[in-house]
Amino acid sequence: MVVSDKIGDFLQQFGIPRPNIALLVSLGVVFGAQQLVPAYRDNYKNWYPKLKKPRWTPPNWMFPAVWIPLKCMQVAALWLVWEKSPGPIIGPDGQLDTAVLPLAIFLIHLALGDIWNVSFFGHRQMKPSLAWMAAFWLSIAGCIITFRPISTLASNLMLPTITWVCIAAKLNWDIVALNAKRM
Repeated sequence: MVVSDKIGDFLQQFGIPRPNIALLVSLGVVFGAQQLVPAYRDNYKNWYPKLKKPRWTPPNWMFPAVWIPLKCMQVAALWLVWEKSPGPIIGPDGQLDTAVLPLAIFLIHLALGDIWNVSFFGHRQMKPSLAWMAAFWLSIAGCIITFRPISTLASNLMLPTITWVCIAAKLNWDIVALNAKRM
């Protein structure tokens, strides 16, 4: 019996409906990970607006408008992979659960997105942030590839994220090029 089943059984003893623990944890992991990074509000308000940017730069309001639905799709993708996981990390045969690698890559993807934010906005390291952006992109590609055998839908739910990160990477690249003298 997995932990979520034990929690569900415990809650049902008190007449509380069985929650989908995997979905709740997925929600907490995806939206909680970004809370681990300090909000660099001064840099968003004072430093970033002063940078030279390409003409095609999306308006500032677009970033949260895009990232919130992307994060919701990531919650669903994580939940789908977790739900299809056969059970414990190491099975009775000593083999790793098929979902361990995809779930680990997903957590790495969350960490790399946060590291990029710290590098670019927190430390204002525009050029080094390009390497973090590349690693971030690769981790999303890793999620897409490793999710597919477990859940095609989960894999497909990550496609909009990698598309947006391609746009963000190009923007990052252009900002570095346009502000080379500031570095």
